[in-house]
Amino acid sequence: MFAKPTRLAFLAALGAAMFSLTACNTPPDRQAFPDITFQHLPPINLDVAHIEIASDYRAADVQNENSADYPETPEKLALDWARDRLKKVGSRGQATYTVVEARAVRVPLPRSSGINAALKTEQSDRYDLSITVRLEAGNPLSGKSGTVTETVTRSQTVPENMTLNQREAVLFNMLDAAMKDLNARLEASIPQYLAPLVR
Repeated sequence: MFAKPTRLAFLAALGAAMFSLTACNTPPDRQAFPDITFQHLPPINLDVAHIEIASDYRAADVQNENSADYPETPEKLALDWARDRLKKVGSRGQATYTVVEARAVRVPLPRSSGINAALKTEQSDRYDLSITVRLEAGNPLSGKSGTVTETVTRSQTVPENMTLNQREAVLFNMLDAAMKDLNARLEASIPQYLAPLVR
């Protein structure tokens, strides 16, 4: 005659079963991305006594805004650029660096239905990224002033069978490319349009 299982053995078996179910639902490990930074580059010296860094962008006002899906938000990185590159070296005057837009949007794409949907892999979403910044600077001592505005954009579609990690990699690459483009544009336009204020 078989002995009845003890309460302890029953709880142990139940715990093992629950652990097994939990393990099946464990999400994939999130991949780590390198920091996007410009601290390694030389500063852009401005003949001003104060630099204000601010953002006018309001993500909450944008439909399908998905900046939180990026490893770092475009708005934060656009602000970080100014902190990394701009340096005040004057005794008078002010520069104001403003993030005008840092729009990141996920656009669902139309897909086939019925038998056609089962026969092919389609593009499910398009990710659009647009960053605009403005730098205004002036020094009353020299009477010089100027403004620089730069915009960079990126757009990428992704297939419906892409994994979460693959999507995150796409977003990181878009953001990294956009910030490198923005950096290159500002490096060229600041000396051109703010030449009397660059030291």
